[in-house]
Amino acid sequence: MKRAIRCSALLLTALCAGIFGFCARLGYLLPDEFTAYGSDVVSFTNFSTLSFHNQSKNITAVRGDVSCCGDVSLFDIIPVKSVTVHRSEKKYVVPCGTLFGIKFYAKGAAVIRLCEIDEGGQTVCPGRDAGLLPGDTILKADGCEIRSCGDVERLTSQSGGEALHLLCRRGGRDFETDIVPAASDGSYRLGLWIKDSAAGLGTMTFYDPESGAFASLGHGICDDETGELLELDEARITAVEIAGITRGTDGCPGSINGYFRDGGGLGCATANSECGLYGTLSEPISKSAPVELAPIQEVHRGRAQILCTLDGCEPQLYDIEITKVDYDEKNKTKNLQITATDEELLQKTGGIVQGMSGCPILQNGKLAGAVTHVLITNSAKGYGIFAQNMFDEMEKAQNYSQ
Repeated sequence: MKRAIRCSALLLTALCAGIFGFCARLGYLLPDEFTAYGSDVVSFTNFSTLSFHNQSKNITAVRGDVSCCGDVSLFDIIPVKSVTVHRSEKKYVVPCGTLFGIKFYAKGAAVIRLCEIDEGGQTVCPGRDAGLLPGDTILKADGCEIRSCGDVERLTSQSGGEALHLLCRRGGRDFETDIVPAASDGSYRLGLWIKDSAAGLGTMTFYDPESGAFASLGHGICDDETGELLELDEARITAVEIAGITRGTDGCPGSINGYFRDGGGLGCATANSECGLYGTLSEPISKSAPVELAPIQEVHRGRAQILCTLDGCEPQLYDIEITKVDYDEKNKTKNLQITATDEELLQKTGGIVQGMSGCPILQNGKLAGAVTHVLITNSAKGYGIFAQNMFDEMEKAQNYSQ
């Protein structure tokens, strides 16, 4: 009898430990804040056993939006964690799936690499001596604003070999340094490879039909050499013509190929962030009807569709499967793992290819996310970002530019 009681106690202890360990894991996975639109009940589609209860005494209102604290519990009994829910009116956006070109001019001149110079038989590198590194951005030289590589070349040539006082930026922080140009082959040089512009193709995710503000790509534009996020000075988005598709294979990502259309200006980009490229359209670019924005807790594993332009001008819907949902706020561009299942899509592209970054992901009639990356080892698979994350970044960009 005693042995049976002891065994039962051990089993109960193990069961409780397992449940509370599971709850601790859920608490770690769930973010501290959620958004809910309209009067919808806060529900976690991926975790049907979880429920949310308001702590009504903590409700606050800011500019018409309501925030409240509440508790998430398992089976309506076991507490998991306390979270904040921001409730506002439902958001509607126009999904695009339209391929576009970007002509991108960075703030200042970005340092790509350092190089050595022969000065009177000696090998020198003024950039290294000044403490510059690849990824740094030169913002000013001797108080003059740098807007292009030509500005750096002109001021270097005019220096007569005297030191230039630079204002630079590294990792979001400004610093100052002096650089002494080296005389080589009858001219002055800094021992720097620099650039001030970039161009490429991507996909428009959605725009706000009221303001014209748009969100695209789902990830930031980074320097090819350094991997650093490029700081935006001026960027124009333009219409493109699709020239063909390079099919992706395992180990070799494919691409949508195209060229910029003359006179095809679509708008201006004002912000390049970790979560995409944002700005304002000069005219509507999609015939799609507005759809509701899905809060992150409603996006779930299962069937979905991407809206993508592969030929012609009109985007089409293709079937995919969302295989994993990740709320990790430290990696906002890989919230979703997706697999292409549409036979037509697989035949045309091999799955997810470069140029699809920004393709809207639709689930249950709502905008759930956007494609961001292809999985190089398996061309049928890729990653996506929550549409809500992109919407929040778009609002930040709009507020900053006003």
